[in-house]
Amino acid sequence: MTDKETIMIVEDDQFNTALMRELCESAGYAVVEAHNGNQAIEKAVKNPPDLMLLDVMMAGKDGFEVCLELRSREETEDLPIIIVTALDDMDSKMQGIDLGADDYVTKPFRLFELQRRIRTAIDSRRWRRQLHEAEQKLKKIGELDAPGRVGGFRQLRTGLEYEFQRAQRYEHTLSCVLFSIDRYENVRAVQGQQSAATLTGAVITVLQQTLRVVDRIYRMEENEFILLLPETPTQGARAAIERIRQKLVPPPKGKVEAITITAALVTFPNPTIKIGQDLLRVVNQMHQEAPEEGNCVMGLEERGGALT
Repeated sequence: MTDKETIMIVEDDQFNTALMRELCESAGYAVVEAHNGNQAIEKAVKNPPDLMLLDVMMAGKDGFEVCLELRSREETEDLPIIIVTALDDMDSKMQGIDLGADDYVTKPFRLFELQRRIRTAIDSRRWRRQLHEAEQKLKKIGELDAPGRVGGFRQLRTGLEYEFQRAQRYEHTLSCVLFSIDRYENVRAVQGQQSAATLTGAVITVLQQTLRVVDRIYRMEENEFILLLPETPTQGARAAIERIRQKLVPPPKGKVEAITITAALVTFPNPTIKIGQDLLRVVNQMHQEAPEEGNCVMGLEERGGALT
């Protein structure tokens, strides 16, 4: 057994086969060959490779027929397929894409360009699988089926994994907010635990009424929350925090003291953020260093860019 990713070359021309084999092996991949359509289908179904380089013009079943059949089989329905052919007309390209090919490269191809296309296709399938696994985990704990639900740390770990991978895969923004209710300990000490719990409940209600269905709410401490705001740039996250803050301020003649919050905000993509947990690390560090004046919203730009 090998830990190398495997590429199947489906080509009936020996020279082209040798050229693509050398290209793939020099890039660190293992290679298997098939020299006609039927052989390609048989081998791929029996032992699916990580990617297939598929020629179109072959005797018997051509590449389009092979692609169609592989997409209809459970074992190979998500197999990355790059069509490599001398056909460079738009109709042929569209036919290949319509049949489920992931990419289309015309001969003669540039070696570096084909290597790049191979890596992109393999990485894309890995992200799709990881996203699917994260979705299944979320469904098991009811996270996706309960908009507005307030989760805990366990749900945060799963939700963060899902949203961060989704942001990476689709090149979307993802904002993470950590905010705390100011003077919470004073409320509990002076007015009692019940008043403190009522205060927290009021904040949760405001969050549920203010945020979107796709946003995620997680309670870390009695007075501390993490918000994940998918597809939300920094400006949009600041606007959401401001809406929350305004709803926590009572009417001018109200008898209830205004609730103030201290918030920290970080948005992906950002050079500081490499993995999902970096969002929590950075936003937590920023929150700890925020001034204690209340109603503060602190972002990376106030810190000069990046934290280490």
